[in-house]
Amino acid sequence: MGQSGKLTVAVTGVGGGVGQSVIRALRLSAVPVRIVGMDADPWAVGLYQCDAREVIPLVGDLDAYAAALLQLVRSHQVKVLIPATDTELHAVASLRSELAELGCTAIVSSPDFVHIARDKLLSYQTLAAAGLPFVRTEAARDFLGSYASASYPVIVKPKGGSASIGARVLHGPRDVERDDLDDDDIVQHYLLPTSWNIETAKRADVMKMGRLRQEDEVSIQAVIAPNGEIVSVFASINELRDGVPTRVCPTLDPAILDFGRTVFESFVRMGHIGPCNFQGRMTDDGIVIYEINPRFTGITAVRAAMGWNEVEAALRLFVGAEPIHSVAPRLGYGTDTICLRYITEEFVRRADIES
Repeated sequence: MGQSGKLTVAVTGVGGGVGQSVIRALRLSAVPVRIVGMDADPWAVGLYQCDAREVIPLVGDLDAYAAALLQLVRSHQVKVLIPATDTELHAVASLRSELAELGCTAIVSSPDFVHIARDKLLSYQTLAAAGLPFVRTEAARDFLGSYASASYPVIVKPKGGSASIGARVLHGPRDVERDDLDDDDIVQHYLLPTSWNIETAKRADVMKMGRLRQEDEVSIQAVIAPNGEIVSVFASINELRDGVPTRVCPTLDPAILDFGRTVFESFVRMGHIGPCNFQGRMTDDGIVIYEINPRFTGITAVRAAMGWNEVEAALRLFVGAEPIHSVAPRLGYGTDTICLRYITEEFVRRADIES
C-alpha cells in the first residue's frame, strides 16, 4: 500500500480494449487502488481514466521499453503490474525477477507458456500432444503444398495475431491462388458450430454484411493462483465483430465449466499461472479450441460487473497472499443478465493530452 493507503497498480497498453477493461474492473474492486496508466500513444484513451499517466516506448525497442518500465515502476512505487497487450506479455514475463526486486508483482504467465499461446501453430502442436482439442493448424507453406485437395473453407491468419487482424476465409483453391499467403500465416480448419445446424459451410454461411461471422464463440476464463490451483472458471457464449465481443451470454453449463477446468489444469502443467482465457466453438466433436490468451481480456470488466471480478481476485491472491478459500466465494455469477456492448465516448481535457 502507498502513503494514501491505496495499492498502486500499473496497467500497460491502456489504449486498447483489454487495458481499459482492466481499469474498469479495478474501479469496481473492493480493494482500494491508485492506477498508473501506461501506453506508447499519448492519445490512448485509457491514460485519462487513470490516476497517473505515463507514455512509454514501444515494446519493439525492447531495451528502451524495459529501462523505461523499470524506472516508472520505481518512481511510482508500483506494487502490481498488469500487461494488457499481447505484444508486451513476453517482455514483462521476462522482467518478473527485476520487477520483484523493486517490490512489484507482475501478474503475467511464464515466458514459456506465453510463447506457446502467442504462436498458434505451436499452440496446436502443444495442445495436440497433450490430448487437448485444438483446431487443426498448419503453416501456410505446408498448406500450399496440398491446397488443391484440401477441405474448405479454411481460415488464414497471422500465427501471432490477435483480434482477428489479418484473418480471412478461403473457400477453395481459387481463393488460395488469389490470396497472398506468406510465411507468417497459418491455416486453420473452419470450425462449424452445431448451433448453425448445417453440414457444410458455404460463403454465405460464414460472412455477414461483408465481415467474418463470429457467432456462438465459447469463451472460458480462469483465475489461477500462484501455486497453480484453479480458483474459479467463468464461461460465456459470445458474438463478436472484428474480434471484439458485442454480446456476452454467461453460462453455467457444467460440461463447459468442467471442460474448462480440464484445459486449465493442462495449462498449469505447461507453466501457466495468473489470468487465462481460451476461445473455441461447440462442434459435433465437442468444444474445439482455436485461440489461447494468457491474460485478462476485453470483457474482463463485463465479468466483473456480473460479479466475477478476476482482477480483484488476482490482487488478493498474488499481492495480498489471501487464502484461496476466502477469495473463491467472491467469484460468483449468474445467467440472468446478458451484456450488449457498443462503442462509447470519453471526454478529456486538451491540456492533459498536450502535457
